[in-house]
Amino acid sequence: MTTTAKALKGRVLLVGEDKKLLSDLSDMLESTEDYLTVKSGTFEDALSEILLGEFQMVVTETRLPDLSGMDLLAVVGGLRPGTPVIMIDDELSAKSAVAAMRLGACDYLHKPINMQFVMMQIERQIDLYKRTQKEDKPESGDQPKIPVRDRQRQINPATRPATLLLNRQQFERINNELATLFGHIRAHFVGLIDGDGNLAGASGALEDYDLVLLTRALSVEHPATDTLARILDENQFNAVYLEGNRSGVYVVEIQDPYLMSLAVICSTDVKPGMVWLYTKRTADTIASFLKESANAPAVPAAS
Repeated sequence: MTTTAKALKGRVLLVGEDKKLLSDLSDMLESTEDYLTVKSGTFEDALSEILLGEFQMVVTETRLPDLSGMDLLAVVGGLRPGTPVIMIDDELSAKSAVAAMRLGACDYLHKPINMQFVMMQIERQIDLYKRTQKEDKPESGDQPKIPVRDRQRQINPATRPATLLLNRQQFERINNELATLFGHIRAHFVGLIDGDGNLAGASGALEDYDLVLLTRALSVEHPATDTLARILDENQFNAVYLEGNRSGVYVVEIQDPYLMSLAVICSTDVKPGMVWLYTKRTADTIASFLKESANAPAVPAAS
């Protein structure tokens, strides 16, 4: 349905296997000409939609064919903090209800669904979300703070950045893995960066515009995305996504044995689900071989 006659109140992402439920919800919302809906049948498709665009509401079934609605709820909390999520279960489950609320769901419903009640909840939660966003919006002049490097920390053998501890064999292995990742996805740039901003390896070209996005992405507080680490099935990984006008930056942080960030820059039309999949696998591979050689004697620093 065309919704250009008046300003939209919001975009709503509908996720689930129940095609009739999603169709009924979509028809109800779009019949008002106040909302635009997007339907996704799987977790992966929903993740792609969340990464590519902003939604003022997510309505998801608990059961999905790949992961689950609980997993999606955790992802929304990590990637789009504050976005309201309504969970819909096949039947009432006190355990699921408690888990959903703890993960930040604004409501937990079970079938059969009262459509009018759902409509009221969506309108109410979107209004609350918009007011919160307006209150929390930073001043236009605010810029992310970039950590200042500590020279003494780089000199001290006990606190030297990870890149300064790697040997030639590790550098070669890292660059091979990055080149493989670069070949799997349509990326502008792939790089491994340590906690002090030193580049341990790279593939592709880094333009000035991409460098600004990368700097911003690396300055994002990772604890805000801890929930996404659970979805990636690795406690040692955190993840961040930052989207610009032309490019998006995907960052998977490796915490063990060294604090390093695997960054991938792609155009915004690339399917995010596959980028996350290959990036996580590469981060896992790099972390594994670095951990295996972590106990090996470090190459002495040049005097």
